[in-house]
This record gives sequence, C-alpha cells and structure tokens, in this order.
Amino acid sequence: MDNPDANGDSQVIQPKRALPKKYLEPILYLADRMSSVDKEVAIKEVSIIVTLAEAANKKNFQTERWFKEFTQEKACAMLDIDAAKRGALVVMSLVLKADKNRLPSEHEYFTKIRKLLGAEAVAVPIDMESHKQLALLYLTQ
Repeated sequence: MDNPDANGDSQVIQPKRALPKKYLEPILYLADRMSSVDKEVAIKEVSIIVTLAEAANKKNFQTERWFKEFTQEKACAMLDIDAAKRGALVVMSLVLKADKNRLPSEHEYFTKIRKLLGAEAVAVPIDMESHKQLALLYLTQ
C-alpha cells in the first residue's frame, strides 16, 4: 500500500486528462443543484461554482437553454463513463465542502446523485485548495 501524502490524499484518483466538453454541462448543472438543495446558497459555494464554470468556458451557464432543460436524471444519464461520474462527484463534494453550515439534506442529495450515477464513493483531498485543483483537472483542457 502506498504511503499517504501530507494531506492523507493517497486514495485520490487524478484524471489522466480533462473530460470531454460534453460532460461539463451536466457536471455544472449538478454542482449548481448541489449548492441550492438546502434553499440557501452560501457565498463560498457560489465562488467555487463561478471559478469552475469560468475555467471550463461556461461562465454564464445558468442562463443557457440547456441548463433550463436539464433535470438531475438527465444530467446523470449523460455522465456515461466512470471518469465523468467521478468528476461530477469531485465537483459536487467541493461545493458541499464549501458550505460551512451543511445540512443533512445536502448530504442526502449528494448520496442520491451518487446512486443515480451508479458510482462508487470518491476520495478527495482534505485541503480545500487541493480539492479545487483536482476539480479543475477534470474540467479544464
């Protein structure tokens, strides 16, 4: 077994390359839904989503037609490869981590999406900045 690094992040899977563009929209949609599931969007959650969206060249994604037409089921169905599912969970867990006042409903939503994706649990960096950098690896070319 590998020795864990300083953050205890030895189980974190880094993508070999950024996800194809077709996966960015469903991931951003799910991240946005993750931020509002508790009916209260924290400033830090918004900041994370804006940073990720800008890096993925999807700055105003909430105003796009596709965003309004998505549902969580449609977004999950579009994430049809393991790397995309993992990327979605990494991004969603980053949004969840950004909310210092997490409610059980947010954890329940995350678990619901993970089950809809049929995905295994993901390991993410403990450190917020390292976690953000991992998310960016999935989203940016």
